[in-house]
Amino acid sequence: MVEEVRYWERIGAYVSMDFAQEYIERSQETGITGEYLQDEIDEYAQITTVSPATLKREIEEIFSQPYVEVELPKDTQALMDALSMENNKVKIIKGFMADGLTKAEAKVKYTDIMNEMVGEALGIETSDSQDSEDASNEEE
Repeated sequence: MVEEVRYWERIGAYVSMDFAQEYIERSQETGITGEYLQDEIDEYAQITTVSPATLKREIEEIFSQPYVEVELPKDTQALMDALSMENNKVKIIKGFMADGLTKAEAKVKYTDIMNEMVGEALGIETSDSQDSEDASNEEE
């Protein structure tokens, strides 16, 4: 049986009713409060939380509507891609080996692809900065 899901904009992902209710329950239990430092102004800002009643209304609203497919936010899609790749790691590495790479080369290629994908999602350079860092460590 396929569980019915809806896109919940608040968390940027598709959720089931069970997941949403558990999320609301856990957010109630944790009672997340506190503050964080606003570096730009060197002051602390209070964390504002959404009431469980508001979350419940959101969930009731989205599940009262028919399913609509949406394009996931870039960050969410990058996370889903990384999870998919990690779940298929053995298959991917075996594929590289079938293409003629040694086991060690296949593992390095997998790691390079994963690092590049994650680096791109985070907006950071991975291979060039790592290569230059490795080279500088070798010189020491």
